[in-house]
Amino acid sequence: MYPKMVSVSLHTSPIFTISKGGISGGRQDHCFISGRSFHMYEDFGTTLNRGFKTWTRNLNICIPFILNFFVSLILYAFFFGLMGFLLLGSNTGSIADPSTLPPAELYNMLWEGIRDNMVVSGLAIIVFSLLGMFLQAFFTAGAIGMAKKASETGDTILSDMVWSGSKNAFRLFLTSLLITLMFLAGIVFIVPGALKIGDLSGLSDLVENPEAAVGGMGTLAIGIFVWGIYSLAINIVLSLTPYALVIDELDPLDALKKGYSFFKKNKLDVFLIWVIAIGLAFINGLVGEYLGSQNTLISGITYIVPVLVLQPLTTILWTRLYLAGEGRELDNHYDLLSVPDGF
Repeated sequence: MYPKMVSVSLHTSPIFTISKGGISGGRQDHCFISGRSFHMYEDFGTTLNRGFKTWTRNLNICIPFILNFFVSLILYAFFFGLMGFLLLGSNTGSIADPSTLPPAELYNMLWEGIRDNMVVSGLAIIVFSLLGMFLQAFFTAGAIGMAKKASETGDTILSDMVWSGSKNAFRLFLTSLLITLMFLAGIVFIVPGALKIGDLSGLSDLVENPEAAVGGMGTLAIGIFVWGIYSLAINIVLSLTPYALVIDELDPLDALKKGYSFFKKNKLDVFLIWVIAIGLAFINGLVGEYLGSQNTLISGITYIVPVLVLQPLTTILWTRLYLAGEGRELDNHYDLLSVPDGF
């Protein structure tokens, strides 16, 4: 006699192990269930499906990105105001309306401002850049913390952002600096072309030796292309580094190693989510470019879609991919599951 099939609420059922045909689509899910959450390795379609459901149930994950947008806006407005004062303020004090100046005189005043305030301007650029990176690290860490909580339990609140951001911001900031230095290291690819062009010091050299000019420009173009490929590879390979750092609370170097290790084990899934994220941003940009110029409302929508939709959604997808790939506890969005009685 076969055992009776019953519906068991996962909120009240004891911990048990199950290996069964996929919940949908007939695939094999191997999972360890406890309450509404379970440990499992998901296929890519399941990650997308459940990640999307998590986003629709936790639209408040957009809050860190909204805050980051407005804080950055205020920061850069202050920065450009300061730079304007440093570069033009000292030379326009006796001019009633600087906008009436001819372009040549305005450029001359700008150059004099740069020359007289080069050190202060350089320090201002560095300080504001680092401050902007730190603020972005805080809100990014907060968003990942919210996505982690939502993926594991089904819900998240704003205090999760504050807790995760304050705990991981500095380490994520240092990691961002390391990755930025890795991008800048690609400058070595354009050095040969730059040196070749630099050897042609004057217009007469270009006229007398056009082959060398063409060769130098070609080498520079190849170097720029290789630098672009290198930067693209770094971007894809280290996509999961911030998530490894926040979710596992790793140090910067350990997070870089973990991000690379995760990519090696999940190359296709990482690449597909990266393509989805870039594709959605590209489509949004195209809509804004072709339709936004004709309709102010559409233009405004395409400006806020990345902050309200794309960034929160892709953050959840990346987070769930990492948690699933590491076999972590995940919310499954199902309250009931039929299993044999007494299993």
